[in-house]
Amino acid sequence: MKRRLKKKLVNRYNILKETERQKHKRKGNRCIQYELLPMGQDDKIAMFNDEITPDYPYSTHWLLDVYYWKFNDIYQIRVFPCSKFGGSPTKSPVRLIFSSENMFEKLIEDIKKDKFWEANY
Repeated sequence: MKRRLKKKLVNRYNILKETERQKHKRKGNRCIQYELLPMGQDDKIAMFNDEITPDYPYSTHWLLDVYYWKFNDIYQIRVFPCSKFGGSPTKSPVRLIFSSENMFEKLIEDIKKDKFWEANY
C-alpha cells in the first residue's frame, strides 16, 4: 500500500517528458538544453530543512532546463527536484534563474560538488 501511494505522489507530473517535448518544439520559446543529475546529500538535507519546499519528500534528482528568450536576450534556467524517472508532485520549479549569459555549466558543476542549494545566483 505504501509503495502505491509513494508512486502516486512522486509521478503526478513527469517533468522530464515535458522538457523533452519542449526541446523538440519548432516555434516559440523552446528548451535549449536539459540535464538530469543526482541530488547530493547536503543539498537534500538543506532543501528539506527549508520552509519553502516541503512538497518534495521523495526527490532524488535535479532536473535543469534552459530557455533562451530572444526578445529580452535573457537565459532562463529552471530547477526541479524530481525522482530518477522525472516524476514530481508539482510542475512548478523550485528555483528560477535569469541571467544575461548561459550559467548552465556552472550550475551543473555546483550540483556535482553538492553546493547548489546554498549558492546565490
